[in-house]
Amino acid sequence: MFLQHQTNTVAILVRATEGSPPFVDELFCRRLSLESHRYGLNIIVLAVSNNPSVSRLTQGYVFDRGEWNIVPLPAVDLIMDRCLLPLPRTFKQQLQQLASSGNGHPARYWSASLPGKWKVYRALSTDIRLRALLAPTTLLKSDTLWEQWLERWPKGIFFKPVSGTHGKDTFRLYREDRHTSWIMEGRNTRNELIHRTFEHRQDVSAWLDSHKASKKMILQPYLELSHHERPFDIRALVQKNGRGHWSLTGCMVREGPAGSLTSNLHGGGKAYPVHPYLLERYGSKQSNALLETIRQAAARIPTLLEGRFGRLAELGLDFGADVEGRLWLLEVNSRPGRSSFAEAGDPRMHSLTYARPLAYARYLLQQHVLTDVKRTTKMPNTSSTAGLKPIPIHGG
Repeated sequence: MFLQHQTNTVAILVRATEGSPPFVDELFCRRLSLESHRYGLNIIVLAVSNNPSVSRLTQGYVFDRGEWNIVPLPAVDLIMDRCLLPLPRTFKQQLQQLASSGNGHPARYWSASLPGKWKVYRALSTDIRLRALLAPTTLLKSDTLWEQWLERWPKGIFFKPVSGTHGKDTFRLYREDRHTSWIMEGRNTRNELIHRTFEHRQDVSAWLDSHKASKKMILQPYLELSHHERPFDIRALVQKNGRGHWSLTGCMVREGPAGSLTSNLHGGGKAYPVHPYLLERYGSKQSNALLETIRQAAARIPTLLEGRFGRLAELGLDFGADVEGRLWLLEVNSRPGRSSFAEAGDPRMHSLTYARPLAYARYLLQQHVLTDVKRTTKMPNTSSTAGLKPIPIHGG
């Protein structure tokens, strides 16, 4: 049983930024803070700086009476890492000191993090059913034969950083109709549209080498995933619930602006309910088939990735459907956003996207309490990991 009179502290790690409050992901942190009392939890936000001169955490932020207040660093029971950057070693050491177990246990994390897109792709490729949903993918290296890729897929090839987010630094390379030059279009680090024309093959290689030097990138065939000339994808959110079971929270469509390569909301996209959107394009039978394939994939992906990379709490699964109605698995994200569920106008589903992280946090703490009780009473430790095992997905 959960100790009803005991309040546990969950620390949310987010990236520090300028402004008030001085951290990103404010809406996520505020929603969890407002709901946390229902689960016997306190939420404190820790802003992690990527400035090398800032070597330690010195304070946290608590949402109270409608505003964020600075508070001293408390002991924490669970750490929810929402940073999209590696944690500095000094921060990790300090987090370990803040962990409140007091018995030598390492700091408890709500979820592991997935590695880059290339390692996730290779893990997913080991499942024969998931492999059918994956586009051919390779890591961009100095000896990558990008021209052969372009000959095989004349619509173009698509490049994206191994650890990128929000559609930044993604671009498509293709040849113009007369095959006299190469066209590159996409988004830069600031998510601004970019467009370049290359007259010589060497210039293309030099430009790719410059990008490869600054970050690891993968390349794939360019897939025509658009509707009325607007790119779209389908975001499926799978989360663990208050019983430690994987559950499909819901699906939404994200549609990008006309002429854009990606459908990310950060790049000007919009969100729509999935059923009517697919129905308009594919009709009833094919839409139902697409959603059933998504449901089946969502039941396989979490347990496979947990087996490779450690216990996970939620995943954003991005799918695309091409002009023939073939489904593609585009990306898996262990730190998914929720803005598409807010914009698509389903309040119940949107509420679940915040409730389930809290319910699962409470569940994890329950398991540790029960494990500690068994350890102190010298009972056989038969369920210390029972709540952490991947469990087949449930609908709803």
